[in-house]
Amino acid sequence: MASPLDDLASAIAAAGDAGLTLGALKTKFVGAATRGKPEREAALRDTLAALTRDGAIWGPVRHGGTQYYFGRGRGPSIETASALVVRLVLQAGTKLVSKAGLEKKVTGMQRRFFADALKHAVASRAIVELSCGSSKYYLHRDVAADRFGFDPRDEIGAGSRRTPHAAPASAGMPAPVLTFETLLSAYRRIKAEQGGFSAVKILDLETALGASRDNLHALLLAEAKAGRVSLHPTTSVELPPAVIAAGIRLAGFSEPFVTVVVKDAR
Repeated sequence: MASPLDDLASAIAAAGDAGLTLGALKTKFVGAATRGKPEREAALRDTLAALTRDGAIWGPVRHGGTQYYFGRGRGPSIETASALVVRLVLQAGTKLVSKAGLEKKVTGMQRRFFADALKHAVASRAIVELSCGSSKYYLHRDVAADRFGFDPRDEIGAGSRRTPHAAPASAGMPAPVLTFETLLSAYRRIKAEQGGFSAVKILDLETALGASRDNLHALLLAEAKAGRVSLHPTTSVELPPAVIAAGIRLAGFSEPFVTVVVKDAR
């Protein structure tokens, strides 16, 4: 004879990512009648445990004082929290979103996965991470592509670094190839010339590399996303106009980012 508990797994699966609470399961499968209630509750617990062992469902996930059960592949996870992070960054448009600001918006059961979800979203190139000192800010990849002219989905890693745009060739000369290695070489030379001071002007890098400003900006933003450089805004109104003009302007910041520090550039 079929038991009402035979429908337990399908009922939990039907709830999708919202899951079902233990209280809701008791209401549905145990009922309000007191007669035989302890036996029915014991049967429910045993069935939940068996389905969990078999991998048909998973849980319980405790949130506050409530226990939730989910169907296989549903409910809170790094992947679902990552999708939420990406959606929040996309909704912000060109306004940079801070890590702290994102964390405040990832609530409920997804909050426990926030740190890993953010790493997943950055690693998958769904969002771009920008460094400003010790702070982190984020842009959606489509916004980064539209506003800064590069695709963050391009592979930028050891042995395979690419910039989305090649610098234009001057008359009869091949276009200079912009890579992290060429950037690092110029950075080290300028840093030594200015007495070891780490903050190098973007204008000085542009001059040393002979690259177009747009391509240099794209490379610097890509390397900032990869965590190899940090970009810094001006703190002085006395900088020459050329230095200001060569800086990178980002939505949400009144001052342009005019200097670069390459991390571990020994």
